[in-house]
Amino acid sequence: MKFNFSTYDLQVVDASTQTLTGILLDKGFGVRHFIPRTSQEKLVSLKFKEFGPLAILEYAVGVPVQINASHAANAYFLNVILAGHSIEQSQYGKRVLKAGDSTFVMPKTHFTSNDSAGCKKLIVRVSADFLHQTVREFGYLSSINPVQFASEVSKFPIAGPLFNLLNDILQQDKRELNERARFYYCRLLNSAIFTMFDITISQGSLSNNSLHRHVERVRNYVLDNITADIKIDELAKVCHISRKSLYNIFERETGLTPSAYIRRLKLESIHSELKNNEHVRNVTQVALEYGFTNLGRFSAQYREQIGELPSQTLRHFTH
Repeated sequence: MKFNFSTYDLQVVDASTQTLTGILLDKGFGVRHFIPRTSQEKLVSLKFKEFGPLAILEYAVGVPVQINASHAANAYFLNVILAGHSIEQSQYGKRVLKAGDSTFVMPKTHFTSNDSAGCKKLIVRVSADFLHQTVREFGYLSSINPVQFASEVSKFPIAGPLFNLLNDILQQDKRELNERARFYYCRLLNSAIFTMFDITISQGSLSNNSLHRHVERVRNYVLDNITADIKIDELAKVCHISRKSLYNIFERETGLTPSAYIRRLKLESIHSELKNNEHVRNVTQVALEYGFTNLGRFSAQYREQIGELPSQTLRHFTH
């Protein structure tokens, strides 16, 4: 498999594996220690590029290496094997990745791998905040827990939207694109990733885009700080408008006060968490985590919005 990685911010040739380790750490790809499995270390090559909220790195090693790795905590990673093969051991078990195989990896994943001589990989780092924002923009609401991607190995398409978008990004001179255009490319790439890799997310009514920029800004801010005690003055400051203007906008655009809007987003998030988080065993614990201290009122508000009691949601999805 081959991409046309023709424009980049950094290119290194004839570098040591130690140099590669330092660059990966410095560029936000986590900690990766490369241990050559022969007495003679053949030097490595790499290319690196930042593009909006994405960072892309391609590297190749000349000799068999063992890699001990821990991914960064604030990003997801699309990994594509371009040449050679890699035998990987992680929480997903042992698997052999061949040229053309790809995986989408969660933050903070630990793994070890044994890569063949000439193994070449392309890694796309997607900021967790940007991925969650894109999920919401496509009409889905995730709980406070990270969006979960299936661990299966997938064949990366050699044609179609995902390949074409990634190949275009690798060729684009970002100086010729404004920030909005770069973000548009990245959102489309995320959308193509969602289509290819199974993700655990749920449909949410208030998570759909609003036509008004201030409502969208508030929605993103609340969902990014969903368990916090968010004040109305805080939201007005985020939007750079007065408290009165914020109330007027929300009444006109949503029919809700800002406080009611926050509460609905919190209840939708709780509903998502009770459905999708298999570790939840106690409704009270979740309610308190999201700031609902009056449990009777919380249950009534939850039933009015969701159509059932939170305990019923929990029982339904844990049996």
